[in-house]
Amino acid sequence: MKRQKVLSFFSLRILWDTPHLVFLTAMLLCGALAGSCTGLRSGHSEGALLEQIAVQMVEQARIGDGNVWMLLARTMAGALAWQGAAILCGMLRGHSLLLSGLCAARGFLLSFAAGAFLSTLQLRGLLLALITGGVSAVMTVPCLLLTASACFLAGQDAPNNRKGYWYALARFRSAIALCTLLACCGAILRIPMLFLAAKIGL
Repeated sequence: MKRQKVLSFFSLRILWDTPHLVFLTAMLLCGALAGSCTGLRSGHSEGALLEQIAVQMVEQARIGDGNVWMLLARTMAGALAWQGAAILCGMLRGHSLLLSGLCAARGFLLSFAAGAFLSTLQLRGLLLALITGGVSAVMTVPCLLLTASACFLAGQDAPNNRKGYWYALARFRSAIALCTLLACCGAILRIPMLFLAAKIGL
């Protein structure tokens, strides 16, 4: 029995089998749908501004070629901020609403950037969005969903009890640690993607 608990401690299956993950994924997709529609509309009205932002992104990558540590710090801070926000939302009252909003916001921001760049720069903009954010999102988004699902379960197990929340969350500490590590790896992957965008002149 003890051995079974130790083995399940290092497994993510308990998070995959919960309806909370499906619900949070649905919220992320709703946010992505809203973000794409908003991004496409804003691309028509703010085309010049978005094109200037795209040029600045590529220029920063060129300048950052000699200062990789600054780019690394920014990308790592972004990944850790989403993970930390999920853990914090799970501890607060109304954690289900806060975690849902967090996942929806993540989907919105990703799709908004892609939709806006697509509307402004057409295929060049879509390629820029995929290279600079889409590739890393393949790793960071599932990690955020799994962490949010663990925080959702912990918040339900210990409502309005911070000590109980941390105790309940400790059941998933290996899964959260793995997701945080993978999210950081996904964020680091964004750096060579930015350099690639600068190299091919997007």
